[in-house]
Amino acid sequence: MTAVILFVLGLIIGSFLNVLGLRWNSGKGIGGRSFCVVCEKTLPWYELIPVVSFLGLRGKCSKCKTKISWQYPLVELWTGLIFATVPILAIPIFCIYVVITIYDLRHKIIPQNLVYPVIILSFVYRYIAGGVMIDWLMGPIIFSFFGLIWLVSRGRAMGFGDAKLGLSIGLLLGGSLGASAFALAFWIGASVSIFVLLFGKLGFSLFKRAKGLTMKSEIPFAPFLILGAWLALVYQLDILYVAYFFN
Repeated sequence: MTAVILFVLGLIIGSFLNVLGLRWNSGKGIGGRSFCVVCEKTLPWYELIPVVSFLGLRGKCSKCKTKISWQYPLVELWTGLIFATVPILAIPIFCIYVVITIYDLRHKIIPQNLVYPVIILSFVYRYIAGGVMIDWLMGPIIFSFFGLIWLVSRGRAMGFGDAKLGLSIGLLLGGSLGASAFALAFWIGASVSIFVLLFGKLGFSLFKRAKGLTMKSEIPFAPFLILGAWLALVYQLDILYVAYFFN
């Protein structure tokens, strides 16, 4: 029952995080009534129910019939799952991660005014959770690795924001889980990139935006880092143990 309540609360918060991620650094406030970005129709309350309204409207504005992005229900569902699966103390951190994901997907950059607060929160979480030395060091290790890639490639292969996000994730998850999140991020990122590039080239309508992508195209990495962190935490994945076991 607690998980169900947290899931529903997460759906509601996810709706707010959608707005926050879309309006962050845009000069628009987060207050005021929600509206259709095309016809500017003010949305009534019954068109703002997380997931349910999207399905009821069949993914289209009730007035101008413009398609509503799948981002809205997907973020709401993901946030609901986050609320239901991660430790209570980690929920504020993952809420910021969700906003970072939305922003990075749209602008291919991680805002400093989001990543620095989440680093502080991760440090506080690690202080409360405790742990051995490697749990404290995993954040700096990931930060150093990504920072080196950023330095050597002069920012072409990876942004410095990814290094700072890696610091937060390493502090949050600690040694084994942090290493697992790190590995998952690369595996998921590579798999998704190849999948999108392949089907985009083949002309599938779902991947129309991918037609112009090449192996040299800039692809946001923060969403993969955050997804890897969530999966590693939820499933308590320990890639270091698996590697040692099969060795």
